[in-house]
Amino acid sequence: MNQTELLQFLSKIDLFHFFSREELAAFLEKATEMRVAKGVILFYEGDPGQEMYIVLRGMIKVFRGNRVIDIVKPGDYFGEMAIIENQPRSAGVAALEDSVLLQVPFAMFQEYFSRQPKSLVAMMRTLSQRVRRDLEILGHEYEQINIMVHDMKNLLTPFHLLEVLERTVPGLAGNRYLACMIKARRDLLVLMENALAQARRLHIVTPIHAESLDRLIVDLQDSAWMVHPDIGGRGLRVEVTGSLPEFPFSSLGLCRVLSNLVINAAQASEAGGLITIVLSRQDDEAVVKIIDQGQGIPEEAREKIFHSHFTTKADGNGIGLISCRQIIEETHRGSLTFESTPGQGTTFTIRLPFFPRIGEAVGTKYGHRR
Repeated sequence: MNQTELLQFLSKIDLFHFFSREELAAFLEKATEMRVAKGVILFYEGDPGQEMYIVLRGMIKVFRGNRVIDIVKPGDYFGEMAIIENQPRSAGVAALEDSVLLQVPFAMFQEYFSRQPKSLVAMMRTLSQRVRRDLEILGHEYEQINIMVHDMKNLLTPFHLLEVLERTVPGLAGNRYLACMIKARRDLLVLMENALAQARRLHIVTPIHAESLDRLIVDLQDSAWMVHPDIGGRGLRVEVTGSLPEFPFSSLGLCRVLSNLVINAAQASEAGGLITIVLSRQDDEAVVKIIDQGQGIPEEAREKIFHSHFTTKADGNGIGLISCRQIIEETHRGSLTFESTPGQGTTFTIRLPFFPRIGEAVGTKYGHRR
């Protein structure tokens, strides 16, 4: 665009409706026009945000993880929230096609927009439209997910035949593989019931019982982990040091956490690599370490691995570690941390108190606590 075309283009954007032609020309002299090739990522979620952008030509994608949040077209703008809130970027941005942007740094934002009520009202109107659109999309997606969970629950009904087989076929009673499948069916039903209950905003109580953590780990090693395709081909060793008492925890919750972490360790390891699970007691806590011999977590990813939807896997969704942290911290009042050395591997450490404040931990209302 030449100067005249650009002035005319900007004058049609709500942010500039009150600008005089002279003010608009002065604004353009300070703004920076930049070209962004298709596929280039301008910034990631969590990056510092000191600029906003106006799309002059092309198309921009706003995303979190693998989910596209919005498509920004010519005449629209993005990035203003990080400046307004003085917070890191809440989403990533990439060019869907070769694009031309007008970059507005923080100082220009302060000079031209932050003190202008009409500009702020225009931004609020744009944000309101985005929120409305997002709520409509989320509402539809939420409804579809609940329909699928409901139907998946019904599709699990034939697996009740496993329990019939266990009772009626000679020699199958006590078969560990059959018992593993029966337990998996029951656990899936519990998770589906919880998902549907949360959709109805019902109060959910997570069952907490005194059990043996080392026995739970050995049972998982001898059943579910043994047949998981990502774990196959890797060595899996369990080391128990000292004597651990039975203590209160959610069996299903820790199965989910341990399985997530062991599968992650397997995916980070080469074929033939060793995954070690070390279980010990330290004062009034059980400590579980899941150790792999992979390439370690990249330095730039370490601050983000517990962020929602952040993933380094091509087919990942970035919710596994979020789930683990919620179960350990909110349900069990424990902690989940990690240490990683490039080229040597990663260790995730779970700490679980023997006497958690159960009354505060087990209740879940409106899906906020789990």
